Amino acid sequence: MKKWLLPLLAIPLFLTGCESETPQGFSVQNIQQSWVLTKVDGKDVTINEPRTIPGMAIDADLKVSGFSGCNRFFGQAEIRDSNKFRLANMGATKMACIQDDQATIEAVMTQSLQEWNNASLENNILTLTSEQHILTFMPEAITDNENDQ
Repeated sequence: MKKWLLPLLAIPLFLTGCESETPQGFSVQNIQQSWVLTKVDGKDVTINEPRTIPGMAIDADLKVSGFSGCNRFFGQAEIRDSNKFRLANMGATKMACIQDDQATIEAVMTQSLQEWNNASLENNILTLTSEQHILTFMPEAITDNENDQ
């Protein structure tokens, strides 16, 4: 009987030493808001007024609508493994992009959003990393407050 007692007492000691992994990713509720594109591949997105800043709004049903530089777009967000994000069934208007900076941002943004991205949400910064590009978004409410100061 004593031979079984020692191993049974040791098991809880081994289990308490194990740390559980912190879950990666984010919840659907965390991304339900309006996002403004602030960086593409680490470079700040600068839009001269009065042009609209690229961004997207995500609702409770994960329906997305936004502006990519020249055109408005819409689609259905998909989240997989709590850290993968893409926009499925994307549709968009077909306005001509006259300025090169707008056309470049638009092309990168629309292409990247339709691919599976590694997504992270830290300190109110949403980062979507595809195979080719990194898109960085901040909540519209925060960027509005920064502009008011």
